[in-house]
Amino acid sequence: MALSDTWLKSNNGKVRDATEVVNDRDGLSVRISPKGKIVFQMRYRFNNASKRMDIGTYPMMSLKEARAEVAENKKELDKGRDPLQLKLKKETAYLAQPTVREISLEYFDTAASHKAACKDDKRAFEIHVFPRLGKRICDEVTLQEWSQLLFTIVSYAKTVAIKVLGNLKLIMRWGCIHGKLQEQTLLHLRAIDLNVRKNPRSRYLNEQEIFWVIHATFLSTGISPKNKLMILMLLIFGCRVGELRTAKKSDFDFQNHTWTIPPEQHKTGARSRKAIVRPLIPQVEILLKQAFDLSPPDCEWAFPIIKAQKYKPTQKGFQTTIPIHININIKRYFDVDMNHWTTHDLRRTMRTHIAEFAPPHICEIMLGHALPQVWGTYDLNQYLEPQAQAYAKWFDKLCAIINNYERFDIKGSISSASKYPFLLSQEATALIP
Repeated sequence: MALSDTWLKSNNGKVRDATEVVNDRDGLSVRISPKGKIVFQMRYRFNNASKRMDIGTYPMMSLKEARAEVAENKKELDKGRDPLQLKLKKETAYLAQPTVREISLEYFDTAASHKAACKDDKRAFEIHVFPRLGKRICDEVTLQEWSQLLFTIVSYAKTVAIKVLGNLKLIMRWGCIHGKLQEQTLLHLRAIDLNVRKNPRSRYLNEQEIFWVIHATFLSTGISPKNKLMILMLLIFGCRVGELRTAKKSDFDFQNHTWTIPPEQHKTGARSRKAIVRPLIPQVEILLKQAFDLSPPDCEWAFPIIKAQKYKPTQKGFQTTIPIHININIKRYFDVDMNHWTTHDLRRTMRTHIAEFAPPHICEIMLGHALPQVWGTYDLNQYLEPQAQAYAKWFDKLCAIINNYERFDIKGSISSASKYPFLLSQEATALIP
């Protein structure tokens, strides 16, 4: 008999003694279980064998939809394809689709593993993305769901939201290129769509503020000698905090007077595949050797901390807590409420002041920036000598700022014998003009 919606509705959920099969037309039938569950099935022959496959359950699939499904499967039969195998292939492909967590971790552990910020980016996903969407199949997350997630992150961490969006786009693109994903919905989303605008920072330290920061740093008993020297090195080199935190003693070559930062340890290394090479002037070499003496000879890190009875590189929290502590000391020693600053502002400070001593392209190389386009492609000169000359002049200026008591107003008195507890040896002090 031909099936009808009325008959299906009246028999759905109706208990019976045994399983019953009722045929429709064109190979369609229904299988009704003793508990009254109705399943649409298609009967057909393939490769001289009779076959039967489930195509849907009533009432989730209507009679009209079931007949349409049978018609589509018959088209596949005409092409010499087994509808059951095609269905199993689709199910297998669906189950093989990666979740948000799986595709993200695969990306971070392979394509992005060489990036200096990979560990931090991966941690951001573990905190902000995986708890909400980590178990979802990536291709099935809609643009609206991604937007909702990112707006939530924006509400408490705008900078993190921008970084997460940037990495999500990279993950989607990488996944599509390697055939792991089908959709690229996130590529249409921009930071401006999240009502987040990057305000470029313009904070740098003038000479008065440099004086306050350095003296407050080295007069403090609450800042370790290692951290004091790190602050000084950040100001001298204008390097990124991560480049100094993760530096190894072996990166500093005192015979050839260079500091080499491997590509995986600096921001532009993932793209350029080039190391940053900075010259070491004698005054700075003495300070670095003093820093190395603060840890055992077998410790590989230049500025280590002790964690779990082992030496490890300085943790990232260093760069957020130290400026606050220094500002407290500035208030204590100089009775000044200094404007907020960060360790990254020391990089901008160095770049601003070094412009007096070197042309722009040398200044940019000193900061580890890549030269623009064709220039950077064909000009592979490291300009070590011009850099060294600029570092020497910048070091002289810092010494002049630090020791200039007549120019700056200092609350209280600091005896001339201890005018600068710089951790400097007599040899180093002799180098200061």
